[in-house]
This record gives sequence, C-alpha cells and structure tokens, in this order.
Amino acid sequence: MDLDPGKDKSVEMEVDSNGSSQDLNDESFKSAVDEPLDLKELYQDALEEPSEELNDEVSTPAALTARAYQLEMFEASLKQNIIVAMDTGSGKTQVELEQSDKRIWFLTPTVALARQQHQVLQSQIPSVKAIMLCGQDGVDSWSEQAVWDAILLNVRIVVSTYQILFDANVHSFVHLDSLSLIVIDEAHNCSKSHPISRLMTEAYLPAKTAGLPVPSILGLTASPLMSNNLADIDKLEQVLDAVCRTPTLHREELLAHVNRPEMLVVPYGGSEDPDTDPTPTDLMIRFTEAYHRLDISKDPDVLFLKAQRTERAREKLRQAVTKKDTLAQKELRGIYNRALLVRRQVGPWAVDFYLSRTVSHMLAELESGEPPAHLRYIGEALRSIPIPAISKEPIQLSPKVQTLLKVLASHQEDPVGIVFVQERVMVSIVTHIISTHPLTKDRYRTASMIGTASMPGKTRNHRDMTKKEDVTSLEGFRRGRFNLLVATSVLEEGIDVPICNFVICFDEPPNIKSFIQRRGRARERSSTLYLMVGDASGESATDWRNLERLMKEKYEDEMRQTAELELVDDSRIGGYPVLEVGSTGARMTIRDVRSHLNHFCAKVSSRSRHLQKEPYFVIGKVCSDPASPERQTLLKATVLLPASLAPDLRRHESLWTWTSEKLAIMDASFQAYQALYNAGLVNDHLLPTKVSDFLADLGKDPGHIRVKTQFDPWPEVAHAWQEGSSLYSRRLTILVPGVEAPLEFEFILPVPVPYMAPLKLWWNSTSALTLITGAEMQEFRKQEVASAGPDHSHALLAMAFAHRFPIQGRQYPIRLVSTQRKLDVDGIAALEFDPQLYESSSQPPLVRLVDGRNMPLFVTKVLPSKPPVELIFKPSSDHADLPEDVPYVVYKPLGKAVGQFIPPDAAQDQDNWTPKNGKLFQKVLPSTHIRMDDFPAIFAQVGAVIPAFTRAVEMSLVAADLMYSRLGCLQLDNLPLVTTALISSGSRGPTNYERLEFIGDTILKFCACLTASALFPTYHERLLSQWKDKLVNNVRLCRASVDFGLDEYIINSVSSKKWRPKFVEDYLDEMKSPESVETRQLSSKMVADVVESLIGAAYMCGGMSKALECIALLMPTPKSSPFKWQEIGLSRAQLFALAPNDAILPEQLKPLEKAMGYTFTKKSLLKEAMTHPSCSGLGNADSCYERLEFLGDAILDVIVVKRLMAETGPNELAHNDMHEHLSSVVTADIMAFLAMEWVIMQKDTYEIDRAKLDALDLLPFSQSKITPANLVSNKEDWPFWRFMRHNSQHVGATQTATQERYLAIRDDIRAAIWKQNELPWALLARMGPQKFYSDIVESLIGAVWVDSGSWEVCEHVLNQMGLLPLLDHLLKTKAHVMHPNVELQILAPPNKRETRTEFVIISNKRGIINRGTEFEDEPSAVDDGLVSVEPYDDIPAHGEVFSCKLFVGGKQVADVTGAGTKEEARVRAAEKGCLVIKAERKAEEERKAAEAAKAVANEDKGHNTENGDANAEDGPSGEKEEVPGRRDADGDTVMN
Repeated sequence: MDLDPGKDKSVEMEVDSNGSSQDLNDESFKSAVDEPLDLKELYQDALEEPSEELNDEVSTPAALTARAYQLEMFEASLKQNIIVAMDTGSGKTQVELEQSDKRIWFLTPTVALARQQHQVLQSQIPSVKAIMLCGQDGVDSWSEQAVWDAILLNVRIVVSTYQILFDANVHSFVHLDSLSLIVIDEAHNCSKSHPISRLMTEAYLPAKTAGLPVPSILGLTASPLMSNNLADIDKLEQVLDAVCRTPTLHREELLAHVNRPEMLVVPYGGSEDPDTDPTPTDLMIRFTEAYHRLDISKDPDVLFLKAQRTERAREKLRQAVTKKDTLAQKELRGIYNRALLVRRQVGPWAVDFYLSRTVSHMLAELESGEPPAHLRYIGEALRSIPIPAISKEPIQLSPKVQTLLKVLASHQEDPVGIVFVQERVMVSIVTHIISTHPLTKDRYRTASMIGTASMPGKTRNHRDMTKKEDVTSLEGFRRGRFNLLVATSVLEEGIDVPICNFVICFDEPPNIKSFIQRRGRARERSSTLYLMVGDASGESATDWRNLERLMKEKYEDEMRQTAELELVDDSRIGGYPVLEVGSTGARMTIRDVRSHLNHFCAKVSSRSRHLQKEPYFVIGKVCSDPASPERQTLLKATVLLPASLAPDLRRHESLWTWTSEKLAIMDASFQAYQALYNAGLVNDHLLPTKVSDFLADLGKDPGHIRVKTQFDPWPEVAHAWQEGSSLYSRRLTILVPGVEAPLEFEFILPVPVPYMAPLKLWWNSTSALTLITGAEMQEFRKQEVASAGPDHSHALLAMAFAHRFPIQGRQYPIRLVSTQRKLDVDGIAALEFDPQLYESSSQPPLVRLVDGRNMPLFVTKVLPSKPPVELIFKPSSDHADLPEDVPYVVYKPLGKAVGQFIPPDAAQDQDNWTPKNGKLFQKVLPSTHIRMDDFPAIFAQVGAVIPAFTRAVEMSLVAADLMYSRLGCLQLDNLPLVTTALISSGSRGPTNYERLEFIGDTILKFCACLTASALFPTYHERLLSQWKDKLVNNVRLCRASVDFGLDEYIINSVSSKKWRPKFVEDYLDEMKSPESVETRQLSSKMVADVVESLIGAAYMCGGMSKALECIALLMPTPKSSPFKWQEIGLSRAQLFALAPNDAILPEQLKPLEKAMGYTFTKKSLLKEAMTHPSCSGLGNADSCYERLEFLGDAILDVIVVKRLMAETGPNELAHNDMHEHLSSVVTADIMAFLAMEWVIMQKDTYEIDRAKLDALDLLPFSQSKITPANLVSNKEDWPFWRFMRHNSQHVGATQTATQERYLAIRDDIRAAIWKQNELPWALLARMGPQKFYSDIVESLIGAVWVDSGSWEVCEHVLNQMGLLPLLDHLLKTKAHVMHPNVELQILAPPNKRETRTEFVIISNKRGIINRGTEFEDEPSAVDDGLVSVEPYDDIPAHGEVFSCKLFVGGKQVADVTGAGTKEEARVRAAEKGCLVIKAERKAEEERKAAEAAKAVANEDKGHNTENGDANAEDGPSGEKEEVPGRRDADGDTVMN
C-alpha cells in the first residue's frame, strides 16, 4: 500500500516474514566459511591493532610498538612513496620531523578520525606542535595568507580532513614545497574526483614532473580496493604516486598478530515478494486515511507559492500540486515509508509502536509554542488518528528480529559487540527491543549511534539522534557503561571503538568496503562475525568468495546507472577551460566552482536571513542534432545570482551544451565565477574579494603610540630676536571685568604675529579677562623699535611674579608695550599705604607685604581700626600683639591659579569666600605692614595672565607653522580654526578639536562612501561598507597622521601649575646643545582624531571641495591603488551616468515622487531606492537599494551634522551633545517611525455601514441589497513605507505586524516627542521595526542627491519626511535624547568588574533567550555616542512577551516584565537601571555633603577657641608665617 502511487517507492530492504525461524543448533547455522587469508584483511587488521583496555575512566593512547612487520613497512616508507597498513604513520612522521624543517600534513576522511589521530600524534610526538583543523574552526573564512601564516606558525604537524588541504593548496595558501610529508589515512578513498586524487593529479604530479620539490607520500588503508577490479590498485598507485606494499619479510609474525573473526552466516527464513507491501496494521490504515484527507489546496507551501506570482513560483506550484511535493506531504510520506520498512523487518507491534510515538510527538509539538505552518496544517489529520494501547513488551516480532535476539542470547563470554543496521529508523527500534525484550534486557546495556543531526522541522522519534546523544553513546561504549552499540555505517570507518568480540550485520553489507570495515571491528581473539541472510540456500551463505563477488556486483550495479548518465560528458570535462591566476598560482576548474559560487553568494547577499543567498539555476533544452543517431537532448543552464550584485553580474549561461543537468550547472557556475573574477569581486586567490586585497591591513589599534614631541616655536622666535631684522605688531585689547576702559597694548614678535580668536582667561569662577588681537599686523625694522615704545613685559611679569622668582635682567619672548602709561618695576610697592587715597582711586593699586619680597594682595575693605578677633575667620597667631589704633585692611592674596582657559570649580575659588557663623572678615592686616603700587592693580592682573597668554600664542604659532608649511597648498585662511583643530580636550586649552573632529569624521565618511561608490560600480554594499570602515578607522587615520607629520603639531600638554618664565637667553643656550630626538606617548585615537579635525577645519574654511583637498593631502593613496580621491562633482556625475536613462517610473511610485516635491531626471534612481533585495522581479537593468542606502547613510549624516553645527552662540552644542542628537535622529527606530508617520497620500475607501444593514434586517454581505446609502467613506493614510517594492512573504508579514504595533502606540510616541520633549526609546523598541524601514529612508536621500546634486533638495525632502523638523524640535526644547543603553554604559562602564552590566532576557514561551554583557563587543559606543540597535529579525511569536533582569556588578538593579519585544525589555531595564544608579549616587553625594558640612562646622568651632592655641603657627597675615628660607621645592613660599 503506497501513499502516493505516482511517486517512486523508496528503496527498501527485502525481509523474510514467513513466520518461521530456524533453530540456532541447526547445522546451517553452525557452518563456517573456510576462508583463506586475504590481503585486504591483513591491511584492516594491521591498521586497527588491538589497543589497551578502554574501560578505564580515562583512555590513554598506546605507546608506540615496533613489531617486525611494522618496522618492515616503516623502512619501506623511508625509501619511496607507499600505500601500506600502519597504525598512524607516526614512525615515518618522526623521521621526517628530524630530517626536515618543513611541515607534515596528516589527512583523514572524517573529523572524528582526525581528532582521534591528532590525540595519538600529540601523545606520541610531544616535542612538536601539532594542531587539528576542521570546519568548526572557520577554515573556509581564512581567506588571507596572513591568517594561514599565523595559524601555522611554529606548527610542525597538521591533522585535517582531505578537503581542507586541497582548498588551501588550490587557493595558494599552502604550497606543496612547504611540506615534507603527507600522510593519507583511508587512502583507498582517493579515486576519481576525490580531493586528494585531484591534489595529486593537478598539483603534485605536475610539480614533480617539473623538477620542483614535493613531499613524500604515505598512504594508510585497510583495503586498496573499492570494487572488484584489481586494476583499481594500479589506478590508486598512479594517483598517489606510490606503490601498494604488503609485508613479506615477516609474514609469519604478521599472521600471529592478525585476528580473523569466525564468520557465521545466519539465515532467518525465506523472503516475501519485495514488490508486495506487507499487510498493514489498523494504525497504518488510519494513518493512510488521515493522509488522504489532507486538502492540497490548503497546504502552506501551496498557499505561499500562489502568493508569489512569479514564473519560478508557478513552476514550483505545478510540481507541488501534481507531485504532492510539499514539506507536509513529504513528511507524512516519509513517516509511512519508514513504517513499511519497520513492518517488513520487525513486525506489526513495532510499526504500531513507531507510529504511535511519532504521532504523539508531533501532536505534542503542536501544543508547545508556535509550531511550524506545515505541522499546523497536518495537525487536524493527525488528531483524527485513534492511537491504540501498545504493549510495553515487544511482541509479534518478525523472524529476522527473533533470530537477532537468539544470536544475542546465545553469544558466549562477556559480550561486547556492535549491531550494524542499514536504516536510521531501525537503530532506535532495534535498540528499544533489545533493551526491553526478556531474552536480552538483563544481559545487554544497549546504546545507539546514528551520526547525523536531526532534520529541521521533522520529528526525531525512531529516526534521528542529536550529535550530543551520539557522543554520549560512543563515550559510554568506550568506557564500558554500554556493552552493545546499535549503529549505522557511521561506525564502519576510522572511529576508535573498543575491541569487540562479535559484530552482527542485521542487514547485508551494501558493498565490499562496508563488509571489510564491519568485519574489522571484531578484532578480539575468538571473535565472531554474524552475517544475517534471508535464505540459507543462497550463494552468500555457502562461500565467502561468492559473497564477496555478489557484493561487488551489487555495488557495481548501483554505481553503473549514475556513471552511464555522465559518461559522455565526463570525457569532455578535461578539455573545459581552467581559470588560473598567474600571480598566485590559484586555479579553478569546473569541478570546484559550484561550492565556491555558493560561498560567494552567501558572503555578498543581504544580511537578512530571509532572503535568497544561494544561486538559482534554470535548465533549458537545446534542440538535439537530427543527424545524431542517439538524438540526445542537449542542455544549457542559466544561473541567477543575488540582487545585491550589479545588474550585469547577476545572470550567466553555460558555455557548452551537456547531456547532464549537473554538468550544465557546473558550467554556468564557472562562467559566473569567471565574470565575478573579471569584475574584481573574486581576488587572485579565487576567493571572494576582501578589503585587505587592495587596502593593506595595518593591524589592531595599539591604544597608545610613541610620536614626536610637540613642535616648539619659541627657539625660532628667540633666534629671530637675536638675528632677525624685522618686528611685527598687532594691537592687543584687554577687557578687565569691572573696568570700563579697556587696556591697550602693542603685541610685538620678531616673527609674524598670529591672529588669534578672542581669548578668555578666567580670573575666578565668575569673571575673566578678554584678550582681543587686532586684525591688522604692522611690520617695521628693528631699528624702529624705539618708536614702538619700551618693553613692558618685564614690569608686568614682575608685578605678578617677582615675589616668587627673579625676573630682572633677561628678555621675555613676547613684548607687550602699553599705549596708555609707563610701566616700570620701580612702581612696585613704591608708596606708603594711604587709606584715603586708596579708597578714592577709581582703579586702586595692589598692596604688598612689607616683608622684603613684596607679596601682592588685593584689598577688599579698609577698616578704621583693629577688628575683634571673634569677627575674623583666620586671625594671625599674634593678632593680640598687633597695633590697635591704626587702619586695617581686609585682603585676599593674588592667587596662583589665575588666567585659566577653563573656569575653575566654584568650590575651590578663593574669591568665593562669604561671611558665615559671625565671621565677617576672612583675613586682616594693619596698614603698617603694607605698601601700595604706583599703578592700578589691573596691570598686575595682566601680568598674572601672561603665562596663559603665552601658552595661547604658542598654540597659534604651532598652528601657523603647520598651516603655512605642510598645509600651505590648501591655502587655508582661518588660523584660529586650524589652531582649534590641533588642541586636544586633555590639554585644557582655550578650545579643543572635538567639534571639528565630529564634522570632519562625517565629511570623511561621506567622501569615502561617494568616491568608492563611483569608482567601484560593481562592488556590492557589504564590500563597500567593509572597505569604508577599514579606510577611515582609527588605525589608518593614526598612520596617516604620523606619516604626514601631524603628530608633532598635536597640542595635548597641560599648563604647569608651577609655571616659570623661560627667556630668550634660555632658548638660545639650548640651541647651542646637540639636538636630540624626543618622543612622547599619545593615545592613537587622539593622533587619528587630528586628521578628522583638520578635515573639519578645511570644510569650515572652504566647504566640501576644500575638505576633499585636505583628505587627499593627509590620506594619499598609493599609485598602484585603484582608489583615487576625486572631486565631489565628478563622482556624482559618474553615479548619475550609471543609472539607466530610459527607465519608466512604476505607477505606484508616482505619488511618492509628487509628495517629495521633487521630480527625478532619472526615474531609475527612485525605482532603485525603493526596491528591496527580495524583489525577484528585477530586470537586467534594475538594482536594489543597498548601494544607494550605503551612500544615503553618509549624506544624511552630513545634513544632520551641518544643522547641528549651525547652532552657535549660547545655543552652541558641545561635542557630546552633537553626538547624542546625531545618533538619536538617524537611529533605525526613529527613521522607521518617520517612515510610518510620513503620509504620502490618502486613499478613499468605502465600507458597509453595518448599522443600516442591521436596521434593514439584511444579510451583512448581501451584495444585491447594498446601496450607496449603506456605504461609508474613509480616507486611508498611505505612508511612505508602503512604497517599498519587495517580493517576500516574510517582509510582508513583518510589515503587517509592525504596522499593528505602530498603530497601538503611535499616539503615545507622538505625545512623548512633541509634548513631553523626550524620545521614548522603550516605545520605539516595542514597535520593533526591521532595518529595511530605515534603509529606504537613507536610499531615498541617496537617490535624490545623485539625481539632483543638491544638498538643498535633500534637506527639502527631509523636511517633508519630518526628520529635520524633529531635529529642530529636539534642539529647541533641549530634549533628553540619550539612548538608555548609552547612558547605562556611561554610568556603569562595562570594562570594570564592579560595574559590569549583564542583561538576562526571558521569554514566556522560550525561557532564557539572551544572556550577556550588553556592550562587551562595542567598546566605542560611548566614545562616539552612536547607538547600535539590533535589527529586529527575531520577530516575537504570537502571544510572546519578554522580561528582563539587569545586573550591575553582580547586583540586580532592574527587573521589567510585559515587554512586546526583546529590545523593549532591554531598553526598559536600562532605563530603570539608570534611575536606580543615579538615585544611589545622589544619596551617596548627599551623605558626603552632610559629612563635609559637619567637618566645616567642627572647623569653625575650632576657630572660636583661644587664638594662640588655635593658630599657633600663623603669622601676622593669617597665613603660615613666612620664615626666610621656608619654601617648597619650586621656591614657592609655603602658604595656606
């Protein structure tokens, strides 16, 4: 009974089910085949020597032994290439290691065998490094020579599967001349197109013929025969350039060590007609009926194909319906075919057991979670099947199984064996029967091994086992926990298993190779091989040689049909063209190309897992030649590649015609791959092109590097003072707080005086001196210096610093000349203090202590007499001894930390002292202790800020040297801007480069994206993105900075708090000493940032063209590079020219064009911008949006950054604020929301007015009774996202689900943005949009710019879309825009153990689905403020909700529930975590503030004690007494 008569039956075993079984004592059962010693058996037994007992907890490889026959083979291997029976070839390996420094490569057919051999080699040759390579190591992605060189560094032995070495050699990563020996395990596999066969014929033999060095070859095999043709041995010898050797010198010893199992042929009865199905059970009948009740028209695969509306889908639909070729149909047919097999081989109980377990498992899947569509479709049919009660004990077993049980029960000694079965489903059935049947359950501890992973979407009951279960079974068998293993052919070859004393072939071996391998598993002495056959009188039951012959014939019959189909075409393959690269030696033949093309497509395709990533083939028939007697049908293949590729690279046809579809596909694949190579998308190693192929990899970011010390302009200035003939002057105007009239100076240097931006030098936390340099510069001869006036710099410095260090007698590099009055050091402390004169002066002078050093003091108040000590905050220790009836002054010292570029902290500001606790005066002095200057104190203030002014002049001179020398060709005209571009934030200078770096980074990204897009029109988006990232990363920018010499112009040093003037004489003396190269250590990011800040400065000076000139100057490209920086207009014109001219805009896109307010010149650009990669209707000239999205992303950033930079004055944004705003408006969530909000048009819709119908008592959908009065009209918004062209069921379903979530929360999002002035990140995450929403926003902007070349038009479109109005609103309202993930990382840096953040996300349907540190792989998230939001590919199941726990430093700080998406759960947890952390820190700050207040109160209380005790060490001024010689290390007086 066949479920589908139109479908071919599956191949099934012939089973005798006549119900009879022969007695185990029957003579036929006991007959053994008189079998002579066979060559193949010698190989098998020699290869698989008995090892030590493996029942210990830890199995240890046996030590090397050197039996005579092994030594014979070993010695032979040293003389020539041989194929021989040896254990691991370790002796030969050891000799090669000693004789050569080259590498040895050990090859195996399977990963498991490679692992086994690797362990043996490691244990037996521990002196060298041996590694194992397999697919799990990602070897297929090692596409650079540097990777291979690094992996193989210092490695002497490599163990791998065959394909790895073949691929590595084909792609020229591993050359044969680098190897001394290749050991090939299971060498009998090396025939026809086997990887090693091809390695030998295509690389080894040609190299040897050419006289080039080649490695030795050692082949290990159990049998050189794969068929009954002895000529195959000659072929194997030819292929491996080796000779097959069998031991001859020590044959007697070999025979002594070879254990041949006794083979018993076990008949189990006659066989029924294989063409007749066995009698079905009732359950089988019910299953068949359920299958036939399925309505094919409702099959999910059929419904899906109906919705596609493509030619390809229609063809698939036809096949699906006519052949019932759907997943659900095949699932049920597969179950039934396996049921037939079980019924034939095992019996009625077993088939009911199998079907009941399978159906129950599938129904359980329906009840758990969201089952797949095909399972839901067949669910109702399965539910209709009545499941009978099944006996727990196996009954009604077939004669074959009964015979198996008797064999197992009768086996003598302690049984350790393997039962080999053919079909995977039989493994579980037989295992269950042996484990539960009374004859065997107590004697055998049974496990099973299949060796294949479970098939997706299908039940694993009685068919599959997981890899983990396989490993557990095998390990348990090795360690003795199991003594019987039921397995498929997975255990035939190579895998190390314990010595068995019996092997049972439940099914006849399919070929001679299987027979030999199975036989070799019974290696223990007195072991038995049971071969079960249906008929005792058959030829296979009487003689081994007849059995061997029959199996060979069967094997050859199976292979003959396949061979005949390709016989003619196979002879032509050798003449097919070969793609070979002369520079590397890499080659590609028609045999290799299919897998490489698949790999290429997977690499270049869109990142979405729901899109086509594999090439698609169409087979076409070519008219056969009428003259040909065979009238053979000839075929050609066309391959279609993914839409991510350029239009002219997506379609390719086979070069020749073929009789085989397989070879026609190989031909088309070759033509496609060759075209990809010619287009530069495949490199010279014939692998997918990587950025490193044309952009050198500079390694990892070092973090810090040694660079030149900062350029010092003062030696040149000093030399000019001595030798120069000209002086230069600018007017310097100084605005002093509280003084109406500004101070005027001539600022003179012997070199051109740099123009400087207005400079604020902060006196305290609230007031600053403003220094303004004049726009005009005068030049005059040194002889005219007298006309400029005397140098007042000396006097100004003396006013502020003479009390600390000597000033007289030397020249300061900067000359300041007051234009208002004479300034001389003689005026310092020149007058007696006169209270009346002091108080009447509009610009009072400084007063100075009469202590010999003239310490400068500011008087804040004059008192008529000595104040009571109770009113003084810090009275001097001798206050009681001071005179009573003289005037006193309240004073404050001239602080050291004045003239800062950044306002000081108010808490540390000495000028901020206020009366408290009854203390009216901070410090007082009698007038007899002080004298007055003969000029206003404001000049001393100017002197006090000269160090900071000198530092600012130095910065400008450094920038001027760079701007007029190395950057001279750019003709920049804004020195203050260039100066800003060189100052790091860590220098605490008057400004810093961060804002310029921000815009420079954006401009550089845009120029890189634009130029690459124009120069490489065939490059797909992923390659362009990788190229851009590598071009503008910090490592490359840092290298460019150092190569250009920018490192010595970077200003990062902080002004010393213990400043000392350096005079012209000091610089001249230093110039006499030999020059030494000094270096400093800087952050590599800082060195890189200066490149971007200079690009930003160039942009601010001269726009985009000037910025591009700067980029080309600072980041030149090698002459050999295909990439060259080119003008913006030229790149735009090239991209415009690439777009087709004659494209007709689809009707559905015309409303979009109208709503944009812009008419495209080339309609193809708008069409491309709105075409998703899934759109299978792409014509030859059509492209998807990916490349435009790549460019549009950069264009959008430029527009937003320009808007942010436009905020000036009090609204000017700091660097971090700019980053936050950029990342907020261009994040995927915001752009997706705008794509849904932007209504392109409104469509009128009508629907039935159900209320009127009910009133008329009409049927709701009775069309004949509907009138216009029964209809209501609506206007349906047609948002922007609906205009995206796609052809994906997944995309459509996603859009529908996202729209539903958007409609549910849009009002809340709008209110949060426009009323509450914040970005609702959690709500946006609940919307859960996929990336294509933001992609079409960016691609549209890219298309508009390419078509118009106008930034203004792009801004207009963004205004229409609502993005720029949103940005303006956020800026105007100063909204909080920082993403919670970024804020959390700032509050709790993940790189610190005590603040490490961990999110645990839990689904109500799937349990814990994500656990890990949020920013573990995103170290730059805070640095650049950008938020990396997951694409919402993991769409929640129906009814699925999420919760999230957030841990910081191991402590739970947040627990949120009820989230609609994973990202919402994470964002809400981050929001809550931020609130908790800030609350904890606020409480901690309040606690510390309270403790500080308490300490101050205690200090004040101490000042109320006896003055002599409280201030015993205080001098008359209330300061520490200035004892002569009591100074710090820098000569400063020790003061409070």
